[in-house]
Amino acid sequence: MGASPMTILCFTKIRIIMKYKYAISVLVMFGALTFSCSTGSRHEDPATEEAAKEANDDKFQTHDAEADAKFVVEAVAANYGDIEMAKLAAQRSDNTEVKEVAKSLEHEHNKLLKDLQALAGNKAISVPAEKDAGSKRTIENLNDEKDIKDFNTKWCSEMIDSHEKCIRSFEAQLEKTTDEDLKALINQSLPPLREHLDKIKACHEKVKNV
Repeated sequence: MGASPMTILCFTKIRIIMKYKYAISVLVMFGALTFSCSTGSRHEDPATEEAAKEANDDKFQTHDAEADAKFVVEAVAANYGDIEMAKLAAQRSDNTEVKEVAKSLEHEHNKLLKDLQALAGNKAISVPAEKDAGSKRTIENLNDEKDIKDFNTKWCSEMIDSHEKCIRSFEAQLEKTTDEDLKALINQSLPPLREHLDKIKACHEKVKNV
């Protein structure tokens, strides 16, 4: 004897409910897997300075290798900051000399950034793909400056501080590192960095008196 229409309807509803529950469970499992993968890869993504340092801590086991990697990470992040600072002045400043210095700095720091990235690639050092937190704050503050003369003066002052810090860091690492490739890069980079500093200081003196 065949099943009644009511029985058929009940079985149909049961099958639909089971399919719906199965689909929901698959989606939940997929979501959990996606979250797990994303949180697992977060540590490995060296986009930020902090993440790059964490990745290098896992790679390098000796103090010297860790110190070299830390230096390269910080130098790369600082160069991203200097490049963005240079672009900002080239766009916002009304002072011809500030603009010329900014364009020169952008070109030179792009070159240094590429050299650092090439060294990092050869040494398997993870490096960030963006500026450091301090540069972010500085750029935000300069962007908020409405008076263009004050902007010029503050920009020069910030770039002087940045280059003095960079030179001190390069000189200190030159004394510490035993890596010949890193030593060569630092020796090659220090003379242009000192020239940049002299240019910015001269520019600063001029814009202060405008």
